[in-house]
Amino acid sequence: MFDLNWTWVEIECPNCKYQDEIQLVDAKTERVIFCHNCKSSIELKDSDASVHSGIDSINRAVREFEKALKNFGK
Repeated sequence: MFDLNWTWVEIECPNCKYQDEIQLVDAKTERVIFCHNCKSSIELKDSDASVHSGIDSINRAVREFEKALKNFGK
């Protein structure tokens, strides 16, 4: 089953501009991560819950699509 939570996305450290990757679930749960370059802590924020609602909405749409494909031609 497809689950967008575990998708890797690229981010940029706000301090040193180093490019790194996080999983969307990290943003969804507002984890604190550490820059691999400058070692500063980065507090991920989803203040308007757009990551949370977007992931849930896309996962729901994919499940419905998979269900439709299974029933196709019946």
